[in-house]
Amino acid sequence: MAGLKRGRAVIAGVGITPASSPRKQTSSSLELIQEAVWGALQHSGATPDSLDGIVIGNIDGFEGTVLGAKHLVRRLGLGPDLPVSILNTGGTTGGNLVQVAARQVRAGDRRRVLVIGGPTFFGAEDLQSAINTNSPMIVEQPLGMGAYHMGAFYPSAYTERFGATVEDYAVSAVQDHEHASRNPYAHLRNTMTVEDVVSAKPLSYPLTMAMVCPVSTSANALLVCAEGTTEDLRPTPVLIKAFATSSDPYLGGGKNDFAAMENLAILAQKVYQLADVRSPREEIDVVEVFSPYAPMQPMQLEALGFAPPGGGIDLIRSGATRIDGDVPVNLSGGPLCTNAGVAGELAPIVYVALQLMGDAPEAMQVTGPRRGLAHGTGGTFFQFENLAILERL
Repeated sequence: MAGLKRGRAVIAGVGITPASSPRKQTSSSLELIQEAVWGALQHSGATPDSLDGIVIGNIDGFEGTVLGAKHLVRRLGLGPDLPVSILNTGGTTGGNLVQVAARQVRAGDRRRVLVIGGPTFFGAEDLQSAINTNSPMIVEQPLGMGAYHMGAFYPSAYTERFGATVEDYAVSAVQDHEHASRNPYAHLRNTMTVEDVVSAKPLSYPLTMAMVCPVSTSANALLVCAEGTTEDLRPTPVLIKAFATSSDPYLGGGKNDFAAMENLAILAQKVYQLADVRSPREEIDVVEVFSPYAPMQPMQLEALGFAPPGGGIDLIRSGATRIDGDVPVNLSGGPLCTNAGVAGELAPIVYVALQLMGDAPEAMQVTGPRRGLAHGTGGTFFQFENLAILERL
């Protein structure tokens, strides 16, 4: 690695496996990761001996072992000498993996880094109980609050301010399912109607079961390279133009406003400035946001500058976020239809990269996209955010 120069980082290969329920998976978690890794190498045309690093993540406490990343990398068949960086930032682990790899490349420490997102929820016997332990212990847990209740805080406040209804939030779920039906890698590929979503089992108002993500198992991988080192590789490289993360208070009482995703809005302004994006709706061609609860999506689109406050639902209703609209959103179906933990958080970057390369599945490929946005979030009240702007070179 001597003599490497500082420079920009690009994505030059993608691997992804079809998703399923953990109860129906026919491959082990290791086999899924192997499939994604070798898929990324095959897609890129890179060989294992051209790699000089691995970045992998796992979420301790949600997996069958706290040594997930350590035992997996030894069994990938890539050789015993690759340096490995292991990351655990909870729900945002998947999105932050790419940032770590990009920083290594930009610093000149690495030339080609393999980023691996594996399934997370395969080891949890009672996943809901495990996720509920994430709620703050000071007030929320003694009150019996769990993940669903915390997920309902935002749409409840949004409903109070803007008068949105359960039927309004159902529109986002209907669209994500429609998009997922064209994605061969998605877990839930069934279409739904507004009535299906509204009449589903109620959870915590205004959420119904159809507005909540499934438990999925899948894996994906990316090859992150130094710009100018991809001449021997196949795909059109995708530049990691800008990337940043942010967080706000852990406790619910520390949040300023649940009717607006203020933390994401602040992060978006920072990332747009880094990427020289001045009019998001005019300059961004494809979007993948991490919205495991359907009502989050219109609020995220507002925070990202695609719609004014209270206008996210109207944006979705207008058809602008469909594949033939001017700002296609979650053409993969998003986490509402596939959420495999670390792999689920890495998926927005995977799908945006595929779109910009022109290598997304034909039924969901946008015509000629040049710039894309990939978003991830995590935490009890979604206080952690990451955001990336990718560009086709």
